[in-house]
Amino acid sequence: MRTLTPREKRVLVYFGVLGIILGWDCVRRRWTSHAPFETQHYVIESSATPEQTREIGQVAEIVYGAYAELASQLQCAVRPHPKLKMKLFKDRDEFRRCNRSCGWAEAFYRRPCCYQYYGADEAHPYHWMMHEATHQLNAEAACLTLPQWLDEGLACYLSTSRIVDGELHLGEIDTNTYPVWWLDSLTLSGDLDVDKRTGRIIPLQAILSGQGGPDIDKHFNLYYLHWWSLAHFLMQCDNGIHRAGLGRLIAGDATPVGFEMHVGRVEDIEARWYAHLLDLQKSLAGRTTPGVRLGSTEASGDSSKSAY
Repeated sequence: MRTLTPREKRVLVYFGVLGIILGWDCVRRRWTSHAPFETQHYVIESSATPEQTREIGQVAEIVYGAYAELASQLQCAVRPHPKLKMKLFKDRDEFRRCNRSCGWAEAFYRRPCCYQYYGADEAHPYHWMMHEATHQLNAEAACLTLPQWLDEGLACYLSTSRIVDGELHLGEIDTNTYPVWWLDSLTLSGDLDVDKRTGRIIPLQAILSGQGGPDIDKHFNLYYLHWWSLAHFLMQCDNGIHRAGLGRLIAGDATPVGFEMHVGRVEDIEARWYAHLLDLQKSLAGRTTPGVRLGSTEASGDSSKSAY
């Protein structure tokens, strides 16, 4: 057996050091959860406290109930499915350490799981979960295939709605939620054409087609404000006059052509949506929504299956 050259020895040392670093990183990012906590529709793996896990389970069921009712109204009812899966991390640091590839996010949905942490210091510790849970319901419960503006718009519509007395009041806005808290950053002039020219408003045609708008990486919050406010407009404007059309879009015709067929001319809807956005900005300015905490004794679902 020949003697290794100095260069070969260095290479082996480098690989050894790299292996130690990767091994240490895998151990550092390993996640240990408690025994699964089950509700009627969810199985939750969690490293949060039992009380926090029960809260998340309760809110997940609240969202599920509101979603099922809304889906029925929009003629896209929830289909039979196995229990949906969630992973709940005890805090933001643990969430980001264990999910390095998505460390920029506050929560995410990657089939078949929703991943989120419990935001104990936040006024609304659930809304990230509510948003991702809606994506999960769209994909796994209603089996929908939606364009980005509609998938994100529906998720924002539910996750920005207030929980009052254990029920989700759809369309009643909680100011402690994203992207609502960025609404004041929109310096709108009151003139739609001016705001489109200056880039404060993305043309509705660009939103619907997914083409021709600004770089989403540079205008991330702006897109979410548009997706949320458009969904809110279609659901709430004029006592829900556009809900039937929205249901048809959700059913599979969510193209710009389908939008004009089922909702209205893009130019007309754009002007009314812009007015709705101005109204939202004015009505929510300076408003503070009380924080929400749900007691574990009120938890819904079959908590008897939990190991807690």
